[in-house]
Amino acid sequence: MHKDLGALAVQLKGEGGNEAETRHKVIDVVLHDVLAWPRARTKVEEYIAPGYADYVLTKPNGDFLFLIEAKRIGKAFELPIPHKNGETSCYIEIKKIQSDANIRAAMQQVRDYCMDVGCEYAAITNGAEWIAFKCFEKGKRWDELKAFVVRDLSFFTEESTKAKNAFSYIAISEQASLVTTLSSAPPKDRQVFIAKDRIGPYSHPITSNKLASTLRPIVNRFFGVIADDQIELMDRCYVADRNYSEVLTGMRSVIKDSLTPYFEEYGVEQLDDTGKGGAIGGRITKNIKNVRGGEVLVLFGGKGAGKSTFVRRLLKHTPPRWLKENSISAVVDMLEVPEDRSRIHTEIWRRLVNDLDEEKILAASRETLLRELFSDRFEIAARQDLSGLPRGGELYNDRLNGLIVTWKADLEYCAVRLAQRWARIGKGVVVVIDNTDQYSGPGQDFCFTTAQEISRSLACVTLISMREERFHNSKIHGVLDAYQNSGFHLSSPKPSTVFLKRLEYTVEMLRDDRRRPEVTHVSDKDTINDCCKYLEIVASGIRDPSSPLNSFLTACGHGDIRLTLDLFRSFLLSGYTNVQEMLDAGRWNFQIHQVIKPVMVPTRYFYDEQLSDIPNIFQARDSRLASHFTSLRILRRLAKNIGNGSTEFVSIAELRAYFAETFRMVDDFYLCMDILLRHGFVEANNRLDFFNDTVDQVRTTNYGLYMLNELAFTFTYLDLVCSDCNYYDEEVCNSITSFANDEYRLFLARDRAERVTIRLKRTEAFISYLACEEARENEVFDLKIPVGEGFSDKLVASFEAESKRVLASAGKQKYNRKGH
Repeated sequence: MHKDLGALAVQLKGEGGNEAETRHKVIDVVLHDVLAWPRARTKVEEYIAPGYADYVLTKPNGDFLFLIEAKRIGKAFELPIPHKNGETSCYIEIKKIQSDANIRAAMQQVRDYCMDVGCEYAAITNGAEWIAFKCFEKGKRWDELKAFVVRDLSFFTEESTKAKNAFSYIAISEQASLVTTLSSAPPKDRQVFIAKDRIGPYSHPITSNKLASTLRPIVNRFFGVIADDQIELMDRCYVADRNYSEVLTGMRSVIKDSLTPYFEEYGVEQLDDTGKGGAIGGRITKNIKNVRGGEVLVLFGGKGAGKSTFVRRLLKHTPPRWLKENSISAVVDMLEVPEDRSRIHTEIWRRLVNDLDEEKILAASRETLLRELFSDRFEIAARQDLSGLPRGGELYNDRLNGLIVTWKADLEYCAVRLAQRWARIGKGVVVVIDNTDQYSGPGQDFCFTTAQEISRSLACVTLISMREERFHNSKIHGVLDAYQNSGFHLSSPKPSTVFLKRLEYTVEMLRDDRRRPEVTHVSDKDTINDCCKYLEIVASGIRDPSSPLNSFLTACGHGDIRLTLDLFRSFLLSGYTNVQEMLDAGRWNFQIHQVIKPVMVPTRYFYDEQLSDIPNIFQARDSRLASHFTSLRILRRLAKNIGNGSTEFVSIAELRAYFAETFRMVDDFYLCMDILLRHGFVEANNRLDFFNDTVDQVRTTNYGLYMLNELAFTFTYLDLVCSDCNYYDEEVCNSITSFANDEYRLFLARDRAERVTIRLKRTEAFISYLACEEARENEVFDLKIPVGEGFSDKLVASFEAESKRVLASAGKQKYNRKGH
C-alpha cells in the first residue's frame, strides 16, 4: 500500500493537473497498490463514443465490471457538508450531489458510456474525491439511487478494510461486492413460517415391517462393512467392479467416479482393481522384491468407497501368492482411537508391534527374547549394566529382567527389531494405517508424518488411506511437501453388484439347513421361507436396470457404498416397504414412491431433514434472504457443462457472482452449496465435502442430475419435504399444517384411500405455492424464463401425470395397515 496517499493529494492540489496526472499519480496507486486491481484486467482509456472511460475493470471474458472517469485534481467536486467531523465516506442520493455542475456532467458522461456497453457500475474521481454509483436499476428512478461517496483519500488508508471489502479486485470479481455496496434496496427480509412446528405428531415413529425382527441381525451382519473375521463374506461378496458409471433415466450423459484434474496434476494414479490389488499390489510387490523400503503409498478414495475393504482383502484375506509367501503385513486400524497425539502415536506403534509379532516372540521365554529380538541391546548391556555381576546371580537376573521390561516397553525399538527379524528370513514388511479420515486436519496430518517415520525406521512399505480433501488441506499447509507420485485413487464399486452378491449369499445361507444356525436362531420354516422369498424379490428389482429401486439407491449413495448399504438396510426393514403384498404376489414391479418413502423416512411418519439421509432441495435456507429454488438453480447451471463422459468444473466465483448480481442471495448460495457438497449432489475439484473458501471449482454428480431431472419432481418426494419447509406465506403454511394433521388422524383410522387424497391435496398446495414464488422471482429479478421452462412448469406437469397413477394404486391397495 502507498504510504501517504493524503500527502500526494495535497501536493497535486497545489500543482493543479490534468486527467493524466490524476490517473498516474493518484488513481494508479489507489487501484493497483491499494485495491490490487490487476493491470491485465484493467483497460486504460477505453474508447467509448463520445468520449473515454479512463479505467475499465473487466471480467475474464472481457465483459465490463466497473468504469471510472478521471477528472483533473483542480476540478473540484462540491459535495454536501458532512454529517460529522472527520467523515471520510458516506451515501448520498444522486440528485443531491448533481446540483454541482462538475459532478453532474461527469456522472452523465460515464453513465452514457455504461448504457452503451451494458455496464451497471461506474465512478468518477478527481483523485481526492470519489463517487461510485449504479447506472440503472429496474423500477427505480436513476437520480433517486444513492451513490457511495469517498470524501478524502485517507478513506483508503484509515478505513482500508471497508475500502477493500467494497472496491478491491477480489471483492468485486469474486464476492460481487458492488451489488451490496451500490444497489439501492436489496430485497426486504420476509417473514418465515414453519409448518412442522405446529404438526402435533411430527415425531411419531413407525414400526418396522413383519420380517424385520428376523432380518435385522442378518442384514446388519451381511449388509455393512466386512469385518476382518468375515473371511467367507469377503471371498463371496467382494466387488472388484470399480470405476463404475450409472446411467439414470433422463440423463444426457454418463458421469464416472474417477480422478479430478486437481489430483491428476499431483500424479495420483487411477487404480483399477484387478482382484490382485492393481497398481498398488504391483508397487508393493516390486518394492519387496527389490528390498526397497522407506516408501509411503497413499490410497485415496471418497467416503465409503471401500478403501478399508480393499486393503484387507489385498493383504489379509486373499493376497497374491508371491506377496503372501514373501511379506508380513500389519494393518493398524485407527477407527476407535481418540484424537489425541500421544494416544495416536502409542496406539499406532502398539498395534504395529502386535501384528508384526505373529509368532508371539514377545511372550516367549527370556532366552528366546534375548536370542531372537534383543540380542543387540543385550550385547551392550553385558558390557555395561551387567558387567561384573555373576551370570545367573540374583542381582544379575533382577537387573536383566528390568532391562527387558524397559526394552519391551520401547514399542518403536520392538517394531524395528521385529521387521529386521522378518527381513532375515526373506520377508518384507507392509504397514497399513487405516481409517485416519475420522480425524480433523491436524490428526490426519500427524498420522501421515507417523507413516513416514515408520517407513524410514522399519525400511518398509507403508500404505495410508486418505480422503482426497485431506490431501488438499495438507498440501496447503505444507505437511505433504515431500510427497511425490505415490498416490492411487480407488473408485467405488458398482452398488447393484454389491447388493446382488450379498443378497444371493444371504439367501443361500438361510436356505441351507446346516448353516442357517450360523446366521439366525429363528427355526420357523415359514418365516425363513418368507425372508428368502422377500430377499429374492428385492434382488430381482435390483437386477432390473430400469427399476427405481436400483437407480434411486445408487444415486442417493453417490459413490459412498457404506451409505448406500445403510439406505438399503433401511429399505429392507422399513414399515413402509410392502412386504406382505410382495409375498402374496410372488414378484414385484417396484414403483418410485414405494422406494422413496422407506429410504427417506424408514422409522418416522413425517420427514425431518435433520434425521434423513436425503435433504430437502426446496428448503429456503438463509434466515434473511433466500429462495426455494437456489439449490436447483445451482444444479441446473452445473448440468449445462455435461459432456464426454464427465462434467466440466465451474468456478465458484462465477456461480457466486451470478447469485449475487441476479438475486442478491450470496449467503443463501453458500448455505445451499454446503448442503449440496455434504450430500454429494456436487463435487469439489479438491473433493472437500463441505463448503469453505478453499473450494474454487465444482461440478455436478450423478446424484445431482438425478435430483434435478427426476427426484425433485416426484409426488412422494414433494409430499414428504413440504412438511419440513420454511414458507413465506402464512396461509399456505397453515394449509400444509392442517393437511398433515388431518392425514395423521386418517392414518390412525387406517383409511388409506382418503389419506392418499389428503396427501395429493397437500402436495398440490405446495406446488401452487412454489409456482407463485417462482413467478414472483421471475418478475422481481427480471429472469426472462421462457414459458414452459420454469421449475414450476415441470412440477405441475409431473404432478398431473403422477396423481392419476397414485390414486389408481391406492384404489387397488388391499392392505391398510398402520405404518403404510
